Amino acid sequence: MKFSFKSLLVLAAFAPFALASCSEKTQENAEATAESAANDAAANTEAAGDAIENTTDKAAAEVNEATTPTTGDTAVVRNQPANGAVEETPVKH
Repeated sequence: MKFSFKSLLVLAAFAPFALASCSEKTQENAEATAESAANDAAANTEAAGDAIENTTDKAAAEVNEATTPTTGDTAVVRNQPANGAVEETPVKH
């Protein structure tokens, strides 16, 4: 197959346009991929923050439940000497 100088000239003239259009499409795809990755990273960061917040809230609720006094968890303290261990409970009226 023989190429004439004229056909090579035409090919050389249109090649930059063909390459530019491919390059623009590749760049658009790269931009879309980068934007998608950024959105995924933001969503993952938010989900991780929510998980940490939920865990913290749950732990705080458990500590609050464990340290909240219930009926009968009161003590009477008197400033008087004792002859050993003394345990007194208040008299219910």
